[in-house]
Amino acid sequence: MRGLGEDFAGGWLRRLYWPVNPSGLWYAILAAIALVLLHQMLQAVLSLIVLKQFFGSDVSNTRELVKASLVAIFPASLAVALAGWWLAGRRGSSAAEVLALRPPKFTWLGWLVLILGFMTAMYLVIMSVVLVFGIDLAQYTPGPDGQSPKTGSAGLVKEAMFDIANEPLLFLIVFPSVALGAPIAEEVIFRGQLFSALSSTRLGVSGTTLVTSALWALLHMSEPWLSVGLIFVMGLVFGWMMYRFGSLWVTIACHGAWNGTYALIIFGSLGSGT
Repeated sequence: MRGLGEDFAGGWLRRLYWPVNPSGLWYAILAAIALVLLHQMLQAVLSLIVLKQFFGSDVSNTRELVKASLVAIFPASLAVALAGWWLAGRRGSSAAEVLALRPPKFTWLGWLVLILGFMTAMYLVIMSVVLVFGIDLAQYTPGPDGQSPKTGSAGLVKEAMFDIANEPLLFLIVFPSVALGAPIAEEVIFRGQLFSALSSTRLGVSGTTLVTSALWALLHMSEPWLSVGLIFVMGLVFGWMMYRFGSLWVTIACHGAWNGTYALIIFGSLGSGT
C-alpha cells in the first residue's frame, strides 16, 4: 500500500473520519435545507435567463428548458458550495474541519486506484442488478436524439444529455455542470455539514450513511426507479468512503469521475449522430 499513499494503509475498516459539529444538529439540518432551496432557486432563475438569451425559447418547450437547466447547474452549484463553506464556518467553526476537507494522503497512483476501483464496483452493481432482475436496459435508454424509449421516460436529464451529445459546443458548455458543479454542490450538502452533524448523534456513521443516501436519492425522484436505486447505492459507497478516508475530496472526485465518464460515453457513442 506504500505506493498508493499513507491513507490506504490499515485495511478496509480503518476509520479516518471523525465528525466536527460545533454548530449543533438543528443548525446543520436547516443549513442543508437552505442550500437545497438555494440551489433550486438559483438554477431556476439562471435556467430562465439561459433559455431566453441563448436558446431563444420559453418554458413551454420542456426539452430546451431542461437543456438550459443543465447549463445553469454549474454557476448555481458553485454559489451553493461557497454558501455551504460560509455556513459551515459560522459560530467559530472551521469550515474545512466541519466539511471534512482534509487533503487525503494519496499518491497519484492511489487516486487512480481509488477512482477506477469505485467505477468498477458501481458497474458490477449495475450488471448484478440487471442480471438478477432481468432488466432490459433499453427500457431506460433514450434514442439518439433524446427521445423517450417506447416503454416510457428514461428521465428528463438523461434524455436531454443524449440530445445534447449531438451538439458538441453545447456539450462542452454542459460538461462542467455534470462533472464538476453537481458533484461539488451535492457532496457539500449531503456528505458535508449534514453528514458531520448526524454522525455525531446516535445514528453514527452507519445510520447517517443510510439517511443521507436516502435523502440524496429522493432529490432525484424525477429519474426512473433504477437510477434512483443506483444513486442510493452510490450514497452508501460514499458513506463508507467518508468513514474510511475522512475526506470530502474523495467523494467529490469519485462522484465527478462517475458523472463525467458517463457523459463522455454518451457523447462518444452519439456525438457523431450514430
